[in-house]
Amino acid sequence: MDKSFMFSIVIPTYNRSSDLIRCLNSLVTQTYKNFEVIVCDNGSSDNTKEVIIEYEKKMNLKYIYLTENSGGPARPRNIGAANAKGEWICFLDSDDLYEHNKLEYISKLNLDNVDFLYHNLTVIKGGLKFGKLKPRKLSKANSYYDLLFNTNVIPTSSVCVRKEIFHKTNGFKETKEIAGLEDFHLWINLARMGVRFYYIPKQLGCYFVGNDNFTVTDERQINRYRVLYQEFFDLEENQTNKAKIKAALDYHTGWVYYKNKDFKIGTPFLMKSAINGTVKIKLRSLYFLLKNIANLS
Repeated sequence: MDKSFMFSIVIPTYNRSSDLIRCLNSLVTQTYKNFEVIVCDNGSSDNTKEVIIEYEKKMNLKYIYLTENSGGPARPRNIGAANAKGEWICFLDSDDLYEHNKLEYISKLNLDNVDFLYHNLTVIKGGLKFGKLKPRKLSKANSYYDLLFNTNVIPTSSVCVRKEIFHKTNGFKETKEIAGLEDFHLWINLARMGVRFYYIPKQLGCYFVGNDNFTVTDERQINRYRVLYQEFFDLEENQTNKAKIKAALDYHTGWVYYKNKDFKIGTPFLMKSAINGTVKIKLRSLYFLLKNIANLS
C-alpha cells in the first residue's frame, strides 16, 4: 500500500558515494519523519549501490539506476520527481545536505498560499564554513521579470515545490544547450506561470564547493546563457523589456570573461549592462568594472 508523504526528496547523483553518505546522513537525522527519499543514479560506476543498500534500512528510500549517463542532473531530477509520492518535491544535490530541522521547520509554516520555497545555505569549502549562499526575496509584483532581468538567486538544494505545480511544467529542460542552467530556466518558467515564491531567510542546509562542480565558467557557459536568454527574448514584445533581457545576458557574459581574467573582452559587455540593466545589474556590473580599475592602478 502506498504511503502518503508530505515531502519527496529527489537526489541526483553520479560517482559521489562518499558525498552521498554525508547527504543521506543529514536525512536520517531529520527531526521530521514524514518524507521519502528518491536517489536517481546517473549511471555511477563506484560503490553507490552498496551505500544505498545500507541506507534503505534506515529510511524510506527508493533507488533508480539509469543505465546511460545523461550528462547532467536534469534527467535524473525529472525521473525522480516523476516517481514522487509527496505533496512537496524537494531537490537536494548529492554533495550537499540539509540541516537536521529543515523539514520540521518547513512543515510548521503556513503553506496555503505558497507554491515554491527556498532558503539560505551555508557554504562549505575545504571542510570549513566559507560563508553564506544568501538568496533574496523575489518581487511579488512580477517574479518573472525579477528573475529574467537579474540573476539566479535560488540554489537548487534549497528548493521545495508543490508536486502538482512541478508536474504542470515540462520539468528541468534536458537539452545540453543549457546544461548547468536548467534550474534557472525552470525557475523563470515557473515564475512566468504565476507560481507563488516564498523565501526563508534562514540557513537550512549546506552547499559544498568542490573542484568537480558540473557548471563551468568559459565560452561554453556563455553559449548556454545565450540560448537561455534567447528563448525568453523571443517571447517578449516590449522593447524596454527586451533591452533588460539583453543587459542581463551582457552581464553574465562579461562576468564569465572576468572570471577567466579576460578583462579586455569582458569590459564592453559589463559597460553595456551597467548602462541598460536593472539597478541590481548596474550595481553588479559597476562593482566588477571598478574592481578591475583598482587592480590596474
